[in-house]
This record gives sequence, structure tokens and C-alpha cells, in this order.
Amino acid sequence: MNKPFKALLKVGLMQSFDFRKKDKVRNASLLIPLILIFFFGSLLSLMFSLSFSFILIDTGNKEQLNLILYAMAGMSSMLALTTGVTKTKGTLFGGNDYDMLASLPIPKKNIIFVKLLSLYLVQAFYSVIMVLPVTIVVAVMGQQPILLLDGIMCMLLCPILPLILSGILGLLIGFISDRFKFGNIITVIFYIAFLGVVMYTSFVLNSNHGGEEYDPTSTLNLLNVFGWFNPTTKLLMLNFVVLPRLLFVVINLVILAATIWLFAKCYDYFHFLMTTTHSHQKYIAKEHKQKGQFKALFLLDIKRYFSSKMYLLNTITGGIVCIICTVIMIISFTNIKDPEAVEVLHQIAPYFVLIIVWCVGMAVPSAVAINMEGKNLWQMKTLPISYKQYSLSKILLSYIVLAPFVCVASIVLFIYTEKNFLNAFITFVTPQIYLFSMCCIGYFVNLHFYKLKWSNETEAVKNSAGTLISMLIDFVYTGFLCLALIIPGVFGYFIVGVILSTLVVTAVGVGFFLIDQNICTNRITRMEC
Repeated sequence: MNKPFKALLKVGLMQSFDFRKKDKVRNASLLIPLILIFFFGSLLSLMFSLSFSFILIDTGNKEQLNLILYAMAGMSSMLALTTGVTKTKGTLFGGNDYDMLASLPIPKKNIIFVKLLSLYLVQAFYSVIMVLPVTIVVAVMGQQPILLLDGIMCMLLCPILPLILSGILGLLIGFISDRFKFGNIITVIFYIAFLGVVMYTSFVLNSNHGGEEYDPTSTLNLLNVFGWFNPTTKLLMLNFVVLPRLLFVVINLVILAATIWLFAKCYDYFHFLMTTTHSHQKYIAKEHKQKGQFKALFLLDIKRYFSSKMYLLNTITGGIVCIICTVIMIISFTNIKDPEAVEVLHQIAPYFVLIIVWCVGMAVPSAVAINMEGKNLWQMKTLPISYKQYSLSKILLSYIVLAPFVCVASIVLFIYTEKNFLNAFITFVTPQIYLFSMCCIGYFVNLHFYKLKWSNETEAVKNSAGTLISMLIDFVYTGFLCLALIIPGVFGYFIVGVILSTLVVTAVGVGFFLIDQNICTNRITRMEC
């Protein structure tokens, strides 16, 4: 492997996985966020694997454990497809470094291959997270060593089919998004569908409807459906040892060869489509004078938000998840036939608001708002713009974008709860205050952990220290809120829990808003593009 190829590959991987706030800062290891993602993702996959395995074993379907492996391989393919679609424009075809690389004495095939390899490795990383735990579980519990081989092949080869599909879908979605107003809604719909499938699996274990004996048919059908997310895994289910696995390898390698040939043959044209319509955000002094400073800033932030697929998708996820999670949870509760269980669920339903606040706080737009300025931050700094109004615009945009999602989730939850003032207050008011406080916290984090030197929006949004840190803060923050709400309720003082939890989120929100307003001028002044 020659030095130019190694350098290209290193740059590609750094663009895909680097979470650090600045390009040359070495105070935080690149491995830390990757290890955290691998740990929590593998833990979640392990929980699902064990749950489904115990169900099949308890119902006498031990020989069907391989379905769990193929189902998780299908889910990893779906995740790889979603991830690939969001990265197609920035990583594969839309990177602004291609023209410079093409002018260097580097073979074009090396440039294209490295970009494809970088995207494949990202998808393979998620595949390993989801497939490795289930491979170990089903091979050990099912006492079938051959499943270890199947698991290794799935980890290596299942990302190939999503690679070509994500490239094609990413091209189509990017082409539409850049040319039509609100074209990003197509991407959002695609993302909602995927998240809906993922969240549904969290409640599949409630499908026995209160019966004494569990019918595994629904579980087996669900696993079969998930397996179809990557149709090539169906070959591994054939009743032969060598031939199905050989076909699985050959078909995936043929797909890989076709992908490389197609993208290499048409790469220049695809790159032209993805880059010619890119709009650059500019601050214009005349607009600020005509519209008023805050209004002009806020409208510019809105335009930037809804014109960026990466910015939109990765910061709207929490809002989408909180609605999907709440809807599926309520549907699952309404299917329960035991009157005593239903009564208990009605009583504790207000506490499920904690799920809404946890979901919506995972990725607030304000945590990467400054990142999106990129190297054009100097334009804003050269104009007589109040940094306090600039900061207020970022926080307000973050809140307005996610508030409707919280409102919808609250309405769904309140339909299931007992109708009284306390339940209405904790269901509607407290989550909105929590969201505002997380927007202020996210902006505070971004003021300290910003990344302005990026070549594509993936680095600015997804591979951002602000996103990772605010997500971890959301975990801890929700934990304190749980204590404030649940502990008084356990002792029969639900009203005390409502008041205490509301005071906590109000104090945090007001406190961080005042802190942001006090430090923003100094912090932004010191930022260098």
C-alpha cells in the first residue's frame, strides 16, 4: 500500500470518525467516542439477542436461533443504509476536496476507491456493533459453531448491499433536496420509517396479550421480516452447509464489483450533480438593516437548518424518536387485557414523560449551531452584530424545531393518562421547559467545543464533540429528573415530585440561558475560523 493511498485513507477515516473539536487538538483521544458508541450499541444488541433467544428456547424453537442472527444482520443493513444515505453527499460524492485531489498526481481510481472504502468501513463499524454480540449469543446458546462463521460473513459482507443502495438513494434525495423547496422532507420520511421499525422491536416482547402461554409465531414472523432487510442473508437459511454460504459470498462480491464499477464510471458526473447546487450562507449587511438584526439572523438560521440534510436529520432525531416511542408504548399498553395491569399503567403513565424528555434532549440543534458557520464565521464577526442576539437566535431555533415534536408526544401520552391538572402540567409544561434548558446547555457546550474547520457537514454535525457531550449530559440530566419526580411519588407525594422536577428544569434552563448570554461575547470573539 503506497503512501498517497495510506494518506487518502487516513483522511477519509478521520472525516468519518473524528469527534474532536478542532483539527489539531490532541487533548482527547479519537478512540474515546468510538469506544463509547461500540459499548452502548453492543450492549443494546446483546439485550435484544438474549431476549429473543430466551423466548425461542423457552418455546421449544432452539433450532430457530439462527433467525436472530440474520434478523440483526438485516437491522444492521438498514442502519448502514440510513447512515450511508446521510453520508453520500458529504463523504462520497459531495466532498469539496475532490477537485483538489484530482489535480494532484494521484490515480483517480485511488481517490474513488478510498472514498468508497471509507463509507464501507463506517457501515461495517455499525454492522460489527449489532452482529458481533448476537453471533456469540446464538452460537453459544444454540450450540451451533457454524453460526460463528455466518456471523463473521454477515459482519464483513452485509454492508455491501446497503453501500450501493445508499449511494443511489443518497444521489436521488440529495438531487431533490437541493433543487426543490422542503425537499429534505423525503429524507425525514425515510428516517422516520427506519426509526419506527427500530422502536417497534422494543415492544415486541409484549405481544403475548396476557396469555398463559406465549405463542412464538409473531416473534418468528418478525425475525423473518427483519431478515429481508438484507435479502442475501436468506441464502444462509438454506438446508445445506457449503453451497448457501458460497453463494452468499459470491453474490455480495459481485454486488461490490458492480458498485465500484458504477460509481467509478460515473463519479465525475455524480460529483457535478452534488456540488453545483450547493448554496453558501452569507451574511449581508443590507439585509440586517432592512429586516432588523435579530429577525435577519433568525431567518438565516432557519434557512441554513432546513437546507442542510445532515444538520436537519441528525438534530431532529430526538424529536422523531420521542413521538415514535410514545405512540408504540401507548399502543402496547392498550393491547394489555389484564384489568389490574391496565389500572397500574394508568397510574404510572405520567412518569413516562421522562422518556419524552430523554429522547428529545439527545441531539439538540444548538449543540452544533456554531459548527455550521464553518469557515464563514468571519463574515458574521466583521458585521456590527450583537453576539447576544446571535446566541438567542441559535437557542430559539433549536427550541422551535423540536417543540412541536414534544407537544405531539405529550398529547399522545395525555390521552392515556388520567385527566387532571397535575398530569396535564407534568405532561405538557415540564417537557417544554426541559427542552429549552437542553437547548441552552447544548449551546453552552458548543461555545466551548466547536469545530469550524471541516470539509463536509458530517464532520460539523455527526462527528462533533458538541453532539457527543450534550448527549451524555442528557443522560445524566434525565437521571436527576427521574430522582426528583419518582422518589416523592413512591412515598405518595406526586404533587411534590411535579413541583420539584419543574423547579429543577426551570432553574437549569434560566441558569444556562443567563450564562450563555454572559459568556457568548467573550467566547465568540476568541473563536478563530
